Amino acid sequence: MRISLIADQAVGEADQRTADGLGFETYAQVLADAATDTRGPFTIGVFGEWGTGKTSLMRLIERRLSDNDEVVTVWFNAWRYEQEEHPIVPLVGTIVQALEQHQTLGRKINESRQALIRSLRAIAYGFSAKSKVSVPGFAEFEASLVAKDMIDRKAKLTPDPLLDRSLYYGAFNSLDELKLRKDVKIVILIDDLDRCFPDQAIRLLESIKLVLAQPGFIFVLGVARKVVEGYLQHRYSTDYGIKDFKGELYLDKIVQLPFHIPRSTARMNDFCRTLLADQPPELVTELEPVLPTAAEALGGNPRAVIRFLNNILVDFAISTSSPGESPTIPIRFFAISRCLEHRWPEVFDALTISDRLAEDVAEWAPADYTAKARSTGDEALVATRMLSDRALQRLLTGEQGRDWLVNGPLRHASVGFLVDQQRFSHLDTAEVRARYDAFVSFPNEDRPVVLELVDALTKAGISVFFDGHIPPGAKWAHVLSESLNAARTLIFCIGRSTNTSTGQQQELLNVVNHTGIPIIPVILPGADSTTDVPTSLRDRQWLDLQTGVTNEIVSRLVSSLRRQRS
Repeated sequence: MRISLIADQAVGEADQRTADGLGFETYAQVLADAATDTRGPFTIGVFGEWGTGKTSLMRLIERRLSDNDEVVTVWFNAWRYEQEEHPIVPLVGTIVQALEQHQTLGRKINESRQALIRSLRAIAYGFSAKSKVSVPGFAEFEASLVAKDMIDRKAKLTPDPLLDRSLYYGAFNSLDELKLRKDVKIVILIDDLDRCFPDQAIRLLESIKLVLAQPGFIFVLGVARKVVEGYLQHRYSTDYGIKDFKGELYLDKIVQLPFHIPRSTARMNDFCRTLLADQPPELVTELEPVLPTAAEALGGNPRAVIRFLNNILVDFAISTSSPGESPTIPIRFFAISRCLEHRWPEVFDALTISDRLAEDVAEWAPADYTAKARSTGDEALVATRMLSDRALQRLLTGEQGRDWLVNGPLRHASVGFLVDQQRFSHLDTAEVRARYDAFVSFPNEDRPVVLELVDALTKAGISVFFDGHIPPGAKWAHVLSESLNAARTLIFCIGRSTNTSTGQQQELLNVVNHTGIPIIPVILPGADSTTDVPTSLRDRQWLDLQTGVTNEIVSRLVSSLRRQRS
């Protein structure tokens, strides 16, 4: 059967998809209009983590800007020039090339365009020259007399020898004094900053801030801000001993409009339909119902979804092409097996070891999860995960999921294929880490009321991790540490034995000393708010669950957790 693998290319790049499938059209139009209507200098930050579609959104913005004759649109891929000592040189060269090729601008303001080109060339030549001078705002950059010699200016330079050689006095002042018409905009879209080494990304940002913060210039930066912020925080801490430096404040000084790409989970149906558009109809029929659920399990990350789809297409092609393979394994079974193995390996193990458990799970109703989670063994493990994870619920309770659970021969065949062919996801690059809205820490004796709370949070759309997720044989300290690092908030449930619980105390210390995530204390029934609350939490506002889990308390908790997603 013909299969067509999907290239991981942004919308409009390399003759790939022309439709994004992620609902970015509106965002692109609004940001393109903002760039056109804002005088500048102005910087827009398009922020998003790995694989969330920053490049696609910026390409859509570029497409809309290119229809406006008053706008010079410049696309600059920072990563391609990472080895340049001064990344501003290729950036300026790219801008100059766009200015020279823009015919409409040439006809309307040719004289000021040529003056701008000369100033920009002077800056580029200055940074490429051999002698070194001190430039305000920079550590030490190369400059030479060739910079000022290339600039047409009427005023005579001061005889001061340092200023006579100063790139800032010559090329920078020429650029500062240049007046573009208000209806002329130069919009520079800089992509892949977060693929550069952080020091190079910082160097380019500094150059933009000092050199190109000029009227008429609009910058659109695509970056995962944690890369820049984390580097700065580390650098200030290790090199300068400044432990409390706030790396997040750096970009805030450069970016006037931060635009965070919204989570794509809710748009996965459209995105998956876009990805399946070129596949054979029989495969589309099987994958359309299950792929969006698998995509949700992958965190709604577009790049991860593309990788996942490519893998199951190859799984299916290999299995149908191998001689003597029996029975024929439907591609939906590969999708569910691979999704479980990738996202919930402990659930995958439990359901593939025990046919009886798999058949039982197929009969469970949502009302059964809490009771099953109070049992022991693999049944409790699977029920706990289903109780606290809506994506797993949807995967296993949908028609395809139930079919996977009850059809033992095909389930075993798909799993056996992954084993025999060594197609496990852990052999691939684990590029998408699970993220949780909350890590729930609690004393074991209070498990019943905590399960009730977790059930209520999950029904409200909150993703939760707690110790019921730890598979047999796993090193609990390692799993808990990793999960705390993946959580946005710690819900610290305080019971009568909290102060004597070694596990809870370790989880609290881990957060206080390492992760630094917000902590929400919750007082459980039977606890004494005056004696059972740990000393480090007594100055925090807590939620009172002493009378049980109520809709009001859950609503307040959900609101607090949702605010932490931004």
